[in-house]
Amino acid sequence: NAIKDLHEGNLFSDYVYTFSTGDYLDTLSIAGKVLNAEEKNPVEDVLVGLYAPDSVKKVTLDSMPLCMPPNYITKTDKEGQFCFKGVADKKYLVFALKDVNSNLYFDQPNEQVAFLDTLVAASYPQSTPTAAPDSLLVADTLLLIEADSTLLPNGDTMPVSARPSRVFDQNALNLTLFLFTEVDSTQMLLEKKLVEEGLLRFVFRHPAKEAVIMTPERLPDTFNLVTMHSVNYDTVWWYFTPNVKDSLWVQVKYDTLINDSSRYSLKYKESGQRRNRNVSKLKVTNNLVGRGGLVEGHDLMLVFSDPIVKCVLPDSIPLKCDTTLVYGAMAFEQADDYGLKYRLKAPIEKGVNYSFELPDSVFFSIRHSTNDPIKVEFHVLRDDEYGNIYITVVPPKELKQVVVQLTDESGKKTLRQEVLVRTQEVLFEHLVPAKYKIRAILDSDANGKWSTGNYRKRTLPEIVVEYKDVLDLKTGWDIDLEEAWEL
Repeated sequence: NAIKDLHEGNLFSDYVYTFSTGDYLDTLSIAGKVLNAEEKNPVEDVLVGLYAPDSVKKVTLDSMPLCMPPNYITKTDKEGQFCFKGVADKKYLVFALKDVNSNLYFDQPNEQVAFLDTLVAASYPQSTPTAAPDSLLVADTLLLIEADSTLLPNGDTMPVSARPSRVFDQNALNLTLFLFTEVDSTQMLLEKKLVEEGLLRFVFRHPAKEAVIMTPERLPDTFNLVTMHSVNYDTVWWYFTPNVKDSLWVQVKYDTLINDSSRYSLKYKESGQRRNRNVSKLKVTNNLVGRGGLVEGHDLMLVFSDPIVKCVLPDSIPLKCDTTLVYGAMAFEQADDYGLKYRLKAPIEKGVNYSFELPDSVFFSIRHSTNDPIKVEFHVLRDDEYGNIYITVVPPKELKQVVVQLTDESGKKTLRQEVLVRTQEVLFEHLVPAKYKIRAILDSDANGKWSTGNYRKRTLPEIVVEYKDVLDLKTGWDIDLEEAWEL
């Protein structure tokens, strides 16, 4: 960004000025692009460096990005692309860095990096080289072949056809580096917080299934403590009834790494001012697909944002079946361990439209919140209302498992996923008409999710492979991908 137009400030981009203090120019190239490792988006303004093995005798090649500037350096553009010109005939470690503190070293835990696990030999920037006269070859000399631009040692211009008779790896002009942030492997308690009245949250850096969270105090029955955890066990929630206790001692222990004990005020504080914060309104959703479709063989579920401790239904609630009103005692039963799901107890038939309306204040949560009126219209899905996607996935033989994910068209929201350990047909059924993408995580550590890399351990981030096409699923269609997807 050094050279700009004097009047309008337009940048003179991609300018290269090459000179030599010897009698020849190094003229090979290395080029490629830098992408975000998980989302595959190009990343701008990433420093990309080349390190030569013989640069410093007392420093190992792997350690160079940690303690010294690179031999060559450039920066990615808006498309994530980079290019080195005038590179010597050597093999290089290619290393990319989002340099937080501008010292050209990888020395901060939050700096994003990318690297290749093999050295790269530079290549000619044009097509495959042809033979050159022996008189033009100098030991360890590389001559750029660009008409009217490169001078020989005697000042003459080299003809375009004259090129050293060496074949270089053209992949050096099409590299792809995947940028990632390393994860600190040390387990930590990142957060212990009263996020709302009646809700404590504990967040760990890594899954903490063996963590012990307890209180030495004797709790009254009216406190109604309910413990919940995330799928990966890295977050734990304590739901409890507000205004039963003003404070609470809490102890958190995890192996020998965490031993935290502190007293929490159970009155919510905000901006330094003590005040009661209203508990969020109880949110109620359901398991219907599309416009009120219930998957055949499934029960209708009401799903709540807080654990339910009491359900008070009126004696008679009408259940409308098509145009017929059926009066009776509509019943719901708890369908999980926490009281977050309640199942409708009623025989449901295919080809019938159902509806019901529950008044407000039927379901009461552990935090004293209750529901607004609930109106539900549903029917068992007909075959012409949804679609299915079938794909046979062939994992790499040397890999323990792969995670196959169905996402929305943007790829940002994962809708379904399957873990495979062998070649298998994956079924994504009862999908609403929409455009979908399929991707596969080559799950080398077999933890069921995408894992980042670690430069010091020389581990690359796990590869995410996207299926070649966006799948446009129509109403009543099946997309049966007959060709197996070999990863």
